[in-house]
Amino acid sequence: MKDWDDEIHRALAHIIRRRILENLQEENDLSFRELLKRVGVSNHGKLGFHLKALKGLVEREPSMKKYRLTDRGQLASELIWDIRFTIDRGGRDLALEPTRYVRRLKSEDHAVLYYDTEDVKREISFPFLEAGLVKGEAVVYLVPEPKMDSEGQAVQRYGISADYFRTGAFTIMSADEWYLRKGKAQAETIIANWLTLLREKQEAGFTGLRGVGEMEVFFDNAKTKELLRYEATLGRQLLPNLCALCLYNTNRLEEKQIIQLKKYHGHEIFKDIALKTT
Repeated sequence: MKDWDDEIHRALAHIIRRRILENLQEENDLSFRELLKRVGVSNHGKLGFHLKALKGLVEREPSMKKYRLTDRGQLASELIWDIRFTIDRGGRDLALEPTRYVRRLKSEDHAVLYYDTEDVKREISFPFLEAGLVKGEAVVYLVPEPKMDSEGQAVQRYGISADYFRTGAFTIMSADEWYLRKGKAQAETIIANWLTLLREKQEAGFTGLRGVGEMEVFFDNAKTKELLRYEATLGRQLLPNLCALCLYNTNRLEEKQIIQLKKYHGHEIFKDIALKTT
């Protein structure tokens, strides 16, 4: 226990060490050069010094010559996230498992959230969006046209700063306009638009793109077949630097549709439980 206590203190003691752990938690198997770029250190010796200080938490895989977290390192990185979010949220308890789970979704993850009330939807999807902002990603929240004002107010009540809106880090967009063009919902067009938006955000300096989309617009416009084709085309895993959470109101879903959606998402989130699909 003393060794573990010392390792945690060393990890938390310096911002560069915290960044190393956070980046390896986001994506294991990073080379020394990749870590230099992600952590924002130009001095090779400085990064090497901090990597040595993280012995026991970070290990170097000999054959690939890349760094990864040990089991203890994984625990340490999760502790850093828990501390950061608890402070950011004013000490509010964030122990609800689905909330913790969505915060840790990362690049290429494609997840689905099933909800039955607006409160459940917000309690889980807003932390997912906030996690992207903390990581330097641009985030997009797609909501039905009539809900845009109310959801914007709900996001700010949750505590996400208006500065994120002013800088373009956080954008609320119409799901109707995004998913439907001239009354049509074409999977290839929607995905192409995601890729275009990702490129624009990366050119603006963001590390990636994280999106939450309410899917009820497809049901409102009798486009369920097109919806399932779109989800199937996206698949369980997205492209690099993209992370998505699709929102489904269970009151509008049939059992067979839930079974189909499971095939297309790598993660399923419910009110009381979250899990990786198999």
